Amino acid sequence: MSEKLNCILLVDDDTTTNFFNEYMLKKMDVSTHIEVALNGQEALDYMDACEKDPSKPKPDMILLDVNMPVMNGFEFLEAYQDRSDADGIVICMLTTSLHESDVDKAKEFNALSDYIHKPLSEDSLKVLIEKYFPKVG
Repeated sequence: MSEKLNCILLVDDDTTTNFFNEYMLKKMDVSTHIEVALNGQEALDYMDACEKDPSKPKPDMILLDVNMPVMNGFEFLEAYQDRSDADGIVICMLTTSLHESDVDKAKEFNALSDYIHKPLSEDSLKVLIEKYFPKVG
């Protein structure tokens, strides 16, 4: 058995997308835990909970949507990049947006590792895992 990621955090307001992505991640068996947040604020709240409670699995990877209510993906990145626990987590923006301005804006965030288009597929996930976690899979 090869290594697995400890935790993947899915951040998307679309429950169908979360269901599909969670199903695929479980099927591929690449992570011990999968957590879901419906917006950037819920994701930050989860990160805070991980800081306070070491038994909560800290994400190795965050798959982040752009367009969400409450706190969108860019607002999450803005708040996230100043956190003390910001190092070592691979954040991939997963979006349907093909706007050049969104791609350019994404490049402004050092915390962002990658920018990929929805829908997430087994192939695109394999590429991300091989690129950032070569011991997994």
